[in-house]
Amino acid sequence: MAFKLLPSLRVVSAGGSQKKCNLGSKLCKDGSECISYSHVCDGEIDCKDGSDEDCESGCSETQFQCAHGKLCIDKDQVCDGVSQCQDHSDEQQCIKKTEGCVHQCDGYSRCLPASFVCDGERDCLDGTDEAKCDDQEEEEPITAPVSTVSSQFVSIRCPLGSKPCKDNSDCVHYNHVCDGEADCRDDSDEEDCLSECETGQFQCAHGKKCIDKSEVCDGVPQCQDRSDELECAKYMEGCTHQCDDKSRCIPSNFLCDGERDCVDGSDEATCADEECSATELRCTSGQCVSATMHCDGHPDCWDHSDEEDCTKVPDCATKHHCPQSKECLVQEWICDGDQDCKDGTDEKDCPVDSLNCGDFQWLCKSKTKCIPAPWRCDGMKDCDDGSDETDCGMVTCLPHEFQCGSQECLDQVLVCNGITNCADGSDEGGSCQITCAEADNERCTQGCYSTPQGMRCHCAAGYKLLEDGLTCGDVDECEGQTSGVCSHLCINTPGSYQCDCHPGFIMEAGGHQCKITGEPFLLSSVQTDLYLYGLRSGSLDILSSSAKKSILSLDYDWKDQKVFWVSVDTDTIKWSSLDQKSTGTVVKGVRADSVAVDWLGRNLYWIDGVDNQIVAIKLAKTSVKSLDRSIILDEDLDQPRSLVLLPPKGLMFWTEIGSIVKIERAGMDGSDRKAVVNSSLGWPGGIAVDTISDRIYWTDERLRVIGSATLDGDNLQILQMKETTNPFSVAVFNDMLYWSDAKRRLVQAAKLSGKNHQVILKRLRQPFAVKIIHPTLQMDTGSPCKKTACSHMCVLAPGRKAVCKCPSGLLLAEDGLTCSTLITSTFLLLLSPSTVTQIYLQSQAAELKGWPEHLALQVPSVNEATILDYSLREHTLILIDGGSSSLNSFKLKDNTLTSEGHLLKLLDDSITAMALDWITLNMFWSSNKQPRLQVTSKTGTHTAVLIKDRIGRVEGIALHPPTGRVCFTNLNLQDTNEKSAVECAHMDGAERRVVCQDAVQPKSLVFSKNGDMIYWANTRTGTIGSVNFDGSGYRELEAGDGLTAVALGDNKLLWMTVGDMTRLWYRDDEQQKKLWFEVGAQVVSLKAFSKSRQTGSNQCAENNGGCQHLCLATPAGRKCMCAHDYVSVKDTNCNPERSCPAGSRPCLDQISCQPVEKFCDGHVDCSDHSDENCVSLKQWSGTKVSAPTKPHSPSLSSTHPPTSAVTDLDTFLNVSIQLLNLEDQCSQRSCSGNGHCVDIQGVVSCVCSEGYSGDSCQELLPKATKGPMIYSVVGLCTGVVLIAVIAVVVKRKSAASRRASPEASKAMSMTDLENKAGTTPADANKLEVDL
Repeated sequence: MAFKLLPSLRVVSAGGSQKKCNLGSKLCKDGSECISYSHVCDGEIDCKDGSDEDCESGCSETQFQCAHGKLCIDKDQVCDGVSQCQDHSDEQQCIKKTEGCVHQCDGYSRCLPASFVCDGERDCLDGTDEAKCDDQEEEEPITAPVSTVSSQFVSIRCPLGSKPCKDNSDCVHYNHVCDGEADCRDDSDEEDCLSECETGQFQCAHGKKCIDKSEVCDGVPQCQDRSDELECAKYMEGCTHQCDDKSRCIPSNFLCDGERDCVDGSDEATCADEECSATELRCTSGQCVSATMHCDGHPDCWDHSDEEDCTKVPDCATKHHCPQSKECLVQEWICDGDQDCKDGTDEKDCPVDSLNCGDFQWLCKSKTKCIPAPWRCDGMKDCDDGSDETDCGMVTCLPHEFQCGSQECLDQVLVCNGITNCADGSDEGGSCQITCAEADNERCTQGCYSTPQGMRCHCAAGYKLLEDGLTCGDVDECEGQTSGVCSHLCINTPGSYQCDCHPGFIMEAGGHQCKITGEPFLLSSVQTDLYLYGLRSGSLDILSSSAKKSILSLDYDWKDQKVFWVSVDTDTIKWSSLDQKSTGTVVKGVRADSVAVDWLGRNLYWIDGVDNQIVAIKLAKTSVKSLDRSIILDEDLDQPRSLVLLPPKGLMFWTEIGSIVKIERAGMDGSDRKAVVNSSLGWPGGIAVDTISDRIYWTDERLRVIGSATLDGDNLQILQMKETTNPFSVAVFNDMLYWSDAKRRLVQAAKLSGKNHQVILKRLRQPFAVKIIHPTLQMDTGSPCKKTACSHMCVLAPGRKAVCKCPSGLLLAEDGLTCSTLITSTFLLLLSPSTVTQIYLQSQAAELKGWPEHLALQVPSVNEATILDYSLREHTLILIDGGSSSLNSFKLKDNTLTSEGHLLKLLDDSITAMALDWITLNMFWSSNKQPRLQVTSKTGTHTAVLIKDRIGRVEGIALHPPTGRVCFTNLNLQDTNEKSAVECAHMDGAERRVVCQDAVQPKSLVFSKNGDMIYWANTRTGTIGSVNFDGSGYRELEAGDGLTAVALGDNKLLWMTVGDMTRLWYRDDEQQKKLWFEVGAQVVSLKAFSKSRQTGSNQCAENNGGCQHLCLATPAGRKCMCAHDYVSVKDTNCNPERSCPAGSRPCLDQISCQPVEKFCDGHVDCSDHSDENCVSLKQWSGTKVSAPTKPHSPSLSSTHPPTSAVTDLDTFLNVSIQLLNLEDQCSQRSCSGNGHCVDIQGVVSCVCSEGYSGDSCQELLPKATKGPMIYSVVGLCTGVVLIAVIAVVVKRKSAASRRASPEASKAMSMTDLENKAGTTPADANKLEVDL
């Protein structure tokens, strides 16, 4: 809508103090300014001295006083369509003037033409139309007897425009002659009337009058029964063609547009046939279809004419065809209610299916039909028996209507009018005899009327009575946009409303619906083909496609006339031109499950379902490199499936089908993320957005429904019909819903309500993705990116903002525009339940809402990560999974975490603290059931207890390997004040000391760079404590409520608080507390890493310090330590401990011994649960760790493998093997008498006799197995080599397609989605998909 500013009427003279006013203006008394005369006495002060409102308070009889009491106007200016009163009171309670209106009456609520004045019939309730008629000039005096009280006849004269009745008893206005209603007592005014009308005339419904057709629907009723103005639609702007008996008028651009707008079809009659191209075939029904579809076994023309005159019967790949007309069929089309065979045989002799209504359907009382639940009581009968519109409860009347006791709604003028209009008579009787007094009408703002319950204040249509019972307030018809108001835009006006259309649309004749100009097209992928179907013309074309497997996702760019698509099991995103001439590649080396085009910002987005990311790249004329992509969102995405963009608002929406099924929304820059729908979801698949209604729509294959909600997730609606049993993809355009059904192999359409269902496209192959193509869907409304000079990529954000993004490996500079390389290597790792987020300190900025530049690493197979640590030298991440009570290892390479398996797995226990020695990769840890300071080797095979006395619970461990120092928290479980000690020692457990006695719930310990000071978070008090290693110099810093973690990076102190948001803070150079960023994600741990903080060495750095099991650094050097069930031999080697009986081993707490077979058997036997501290032996196979050198024994059993073979195995297992004959006691005790002991580099193992296997040779082998086994060495090595090779092959193949998780429930690729398309919950894995 255009607005024009009026020029100012106030003029200030350039010279002197005296003002000179323009014509039509008046000078204020103080001479300060000029105001328009229309503003004088208008009830509003305009002059500073108020002199424009020095007005008379009384009005004359011929004047009307404005409601503000300051202005009098002539009564003939009231209700003249122009407001003279500033408060518009002279134009309120006025009805729209009809043509010829000359006399207003009934408080200006009615206006009559001149022919109604003094016509002998009282038309105004106040009788003013028949008052003062005696003085009217008489031109045609007629002498006639008139009835008097004495029944004597006297001569009467009829006024101009009237005629006497035959009995001379009355005069009747000529307009009432032959109007179908008797006015004369002798009915003579209805005699001698025409019964038939001439050509070009219209006959009134009463049959007594003919009028010219040009007077029909002209806004002025000529028929007494107003039949000439009934069923007249609002004339459209540009109306050129009237149709449907003049009940509709449409503009010229609606003619011959392929869409039938007139019921009589006259707008599409006499239209020239559309020209088909050289590559198309013209159907007898007028469509143009691709010539390749001629005689292909499937009818594409509406009249099946493309399958006529075929020289041979088509070869049906589906093995089904019509018996007579020979069209190809699929099983799902037989008895589907839609005739596919021209001879109709596919719909003959169909069995009656059992009726089972869905959760979102309603069963008709006849039990013959299920309808969508929203159709119940919607005012339209959908059940055959009409039961869906019965028992609908109380009818809600409009605010200006009277509700009968029998539920009908009446206009207020029909109440207490002496005629019973309500079925129960509740509109008459009672207090109807009490009429409204003048005082009542004055109290009510819009008048008063009588009801059987007494007097009530009246409100006109479009108004409602407010709580005071006296005042009428405007009804906002646009509030909530109830169905049937406006299809596009609704504009509320006082007492009414207006509908408007979005750009590119035209208002239809009814004034409520909007019509699109130009033909929209349906774009659909039908397995490897791209179909383009004209939704008006029915034209059908196939775009060029190089796909070898099914295309499951697509989108288009109207500006460049390209369709972007991805197919199954490919690492490229490709495009096809809409002109069917060319194809190309957008980007290679990426995995995309769903693509979406940002036509405003000129970017292409996609979902990477393997790495659980939303990624974007700039649209370019040529192919771009995968390294140029920017990660938009990568935090806590759990199997994202489908993506849609809303560029005008800078928003994107996507579905997730992971452990928590939901639909999320975020800015297209990844900001302002929130879950908008998390209920009434089964398996949400395709998603679309309706830009007209601002709603999102999605398919749900598990619930068999199509759902919708507002952009905020409100007003959730579920549509379930028999036609939505297998919805895959969805599109919305101009009140119409389109969806694909891959199982039934068709694309369907319906109104948004689900009504007016129709089949749009039906093919022998499976349709998947659907989009609607029309230029109005991608109108260029201006992009803020055009004004933002980003060095690499610009993306849209909410609020029409532009944000610069950088490819991986680059960081956004402080100017917010330029991407630069890393200057410092210091970074943070923030741990979420399934994600590790890497943030470089170089990207630090103040008070960010959302994540700064970062890299989110999905953690495979982990859902409840709790603690992490990292070695820069080995690129190894150690992580605690609270869900599986395990200690896990991962390698970080190419921005991807690769699992190396469990290093240690506990049972019925949970690890409470862990720290990694980044030199030896030994892990220091403690748990609930094992509240000790313990250390486990990097292979997980050796565990030793360092400190076990006087420890309640350990919740934090910090290491400084260069100095051999360790510190830990010690929570006194007996202390009700939750006080804890911070203790430090050497890394071998010696020299234990308390450095702080009164820490309060301390967690997140961290050493200073040189190891002289220790920091921690007092989570209970919200303070950060620090103390020197010797216990001196305690300091405390206020951090804030919700403190959970602290970190040190580049001599900068950082900490994290968790409340309504997760916030990261730091101290700037002036030691002031500053907020860096805040996010809504759950973060459970924080650590800082840099090369400078992991620089240094100790005596364990090379050759494991010469130690056979564990090498532990100390300030003086190093100490070798053996696993808990071994004893030290010559300081560096370890032999099995002998304190337990034969065939048993000690628990970690050294309190009891348990049989060997009870270790890692899935059942807890040791009191400290340590018998279930289990090791995954297949890990660390690729890391080279040299064992200490030892003289070779001269005596080797001939049954052992040659040295060369052992050396080859040593290369794989990282051990130097030396076999020693040990005493028989060891063989009896450790090998169950079924083998003999050998020493392999100080590690004693069993060589089992023929027919036995197991750790202690306790298991009897099948007879087919022959030869002795050196358990855990020779036989195991061969098995491990084979298993490892297989594992590597499987792992590589798996990583190529699904790196995120090996668990079936955690991984869903596009292949899975294709195989799942259209399946039912009961048969989810049985859908056959043709690739």
